[in-house]
Amino acid sequence: MEPVPRKRKGAPPVCSAARSLQDLASRKRACRGSVPQQSHCTDAPAPAVVMTAPAASGASASAGVLPGRGLKRKVGCIDNATRIGRRKRLENEYDLGEEIGHGKFGSVRVCRPKARTRGEEEFACKALPKNGGDTAHREVEIMQHLSGHPGVVTLRAVFEDTDAFYLVMELCHGGRLLDEVAREGKLSERRAANVIKELMAVLKYCHEMGVVHRDVKPENVLLTKSGRLKLADFGLAVRVADGQQLTGVAGSPAYLAPEVLLGNYSQKVDVWAAGVLLHVLLMGTLPFQGKSVEAIFDAIKTAELDFHSSQWASVSLLARDLIGRMLNREVSSRPDAEDVLRDSQVWLLRVFIFKILK
Repeated sequence: MEPVPRKRKGAPPVCSAARSLQDLASRKRACRGSVPQQSHCTDAPAPAVVMTAPAASGASASAGVLPGRGLKRKVGCIDNATRIGRRKRLENEYDLGEEIGHGKFGSVRVCRPKARTRGEEEFACKALPKNGGDTAHREVEIMQHLSGHPGVVTLRAVFEDTDAFYLVMELCHGGRLLDEVAREGKLSERRAANVIKELMAVLKYCHEMGVVHRDVKPENVLLTKSGRLKLADFGLAVRVADGQQLTGVAGSPAYLAPEVLLGNYSQKVDVWAAGVLLHVLLMGTLPFQGKSVEAIFDAIKTAELDFHSSQWASVSLLARDLIGRMLNREVSSRPDAEDVLRDSQVWLLRVFIFKILK
């Protein structure tokens, strides 16, 4: 374990690269700016995306918090290597390898440090074209803001040239959760409960930090070699002040919450998307389908799920109840991330006990 450097008098708070949960809470407090506590944050887009974060209302507005901003880490707590505007060049420090992904906002390639001080360590390099608006700046800022949680993909360095920004991040060798579902068809309850427990722990942290992901889906959940979960792709994420509502369609059609389509939403859209993801894990299919985007949206707004049908016979009542509550169209009755985390822990425990007794 590396010794903690002494803090010089008058120096900014020390934010080490340690990733332990034990010191995460204290580091979060040290790394937040002197913004009133009411002001939390969030932001992001998707197909036919409209990036709109209306002005904060109520307590947030009276506190003078800028819309879409909220709490922010102090400059001294941000790793120099992850700051935008550095003069260092990507090609001087990393060798680029094969492409491993390509999406709406950019491509991802394997990269390896030129100075192999850590053996054959590999990373993922995400290229974001500068003609994509403020997507890169927003994604970097949010990843800086969330840094330190073991369930968030770690941002290692940021580079830029005249055409693009390059985000060097940890490489998750276990692939995507989507790939696991494709291989297995559907997952066991024990595995699904583990995934949801880890995912909700990350989303709870994001929401506490004022970040709404807005694109929770199996493609954006990465796995380590040991199967641990890492939430990735914050290109559509936004920061909002506490109590602030978002407008504008942002996300992947099949995972959009009904309130997104109605144009007034906040953090609980992530819980809905996680409910859709849980349905995919247990059933191997999306709960709301259609031959067109419009048909999918209609299903999201009106289709009723029948948890008593034969296809649900092998799924526990506890799991069915959890999915049903996560996919509750009444936002005020839908549980938040903390509620789902607690319920998923109970579910996992019961699955474990049932397996022992069986």
